[in-house]
Amino acid sequence: MRIIDKTAAQVRSLTPAEEELLVGFATGSLAGPRLLQANQLLMKVRSANQWLACDCRKDALPVLNVTLNGSTGTLFLKNNPGTAEHAPGCPFTKDEREASEREDEPVVPAAWLAPDTPLRLIGDYRSASDAGPGAAEGNDRREQQRLLSLLLTWIETSGLNLYATHLKKDLTGQFAELRSVASRYPLLERVPASNYLETRLDMKHMMMLKSRLREATLFGNHRRHGLLLDCVDQIKGRKLFNNRSEDGFDFQGHHLYWGGSRASGPLLALALYSPTTAGSHFYELIHVASVPVLSRAQMFPVYRDEEREPLKALVSLIDWMASKGVKVQMRRPVIGGQVMDELVLTSDQDRVLSVSLLEKPIGPEPDAENFKRYADFKSLETFRKYVAGFFMRER
Repeated sequence: MRIIDKTAAQVRSLTPAEEELLVGFATGSLAGPRLLQANQLLMKVRSANQWLACDCRKDALPVLNVTLNGSTGTLFLKNNPGTAEHAPGCPFTKDEREASEREDEPVVPAAWLAPDTPLRLIGDYRSASDAGPGAAEGNDRREQQRLLSLLLTWIETSGLNLYATHLKKDLTGQFAELRSVASRYPLLERVPASNYLETRLDMKHMMMLKSRLREATLFGNHRRHGLLLDCVDQIKGRKLFNNRSEDGFDFQGHHLYWGGSRASGPLLALALYSPTTAGSHFYELIHVASVPVLSRAQMFPVYRDEEREPLKALVSLIDWMASKGVKVQMRRPVIGGQVMDELVLTSDQDRVLSVSLLEKPIGPEPDAENFKRYADFKSLETFRKYVAGFFMRER
């Protein structure tokens, strides 16, 4: 068992004692001080925005994340969707009880996409002799969904879902992180996404990308395609609108949005760019995936529009606490967490506060002292005072 970061790079291997501790945690055989030790170890992994990779297989790494149990408020290990299954007999094999505990929660379709594995975001052109319409439709849905999974994976891996005053980057720095992450993701074998990615949506950059794609030889007989990533003002109908075009930019496919409902802008949007028919030199935006973000300057993911005001207040409060010498980090799990409205605030890894900013939190409400609902407070100021007191008392 080892600890990895979101790029799949190894942080360190667990010691035999730590591994024994986690095996006991996974099998439910710990109690007392040993259970506390295991929780402390897992909380450190969770607070550092890291995952656990199991060594039970030689051909692939099953990946687990540490999240809060929706009904008890305690920590548990969950297998990341889309990653390898554990070997038979591994103590970290998925517990069937885990599914039944959350069977009523909304399905989170997006899965973490492993780096260095061809993405295959769009299929090759089909001829009349290819598989029937049912198979084509199923493949198309899977390809669309991978675009949203890719956007969420890049948000997690680049750290956009983590806010801390001392880690804050300007807009240029945030896009630089996204481009760096994209270099680990090939569109097809030996075709890095970063080579065919533009992080600005306007006619000039679309033409630049089109030119590179038309001259590319790496695609071979496969369909040529690239990606456009930008922060846009809104997506309405089948148009993306930003401050660079009053008419907007048409896309002819589907709009995939995070969380199951549309939200107002600004939005971080990832669009697939390709010809629609074989032999065509006319490139179009095909499918678009989007995630609402706090502002054009700070691309922290927002789950629902109603979160924006209290989320901005939390960011301001974190900056104020930093000026008083108290470093607080705020993290939103966008992949792997069962409750996407969860915000986890940590301070020096010794104080943890989980909050929901929604009027009606999704899923069962944790029965834990370190979980608070913004809706339970009389005002935004009362909520701010509580959070400040939670992290600054006895300092």
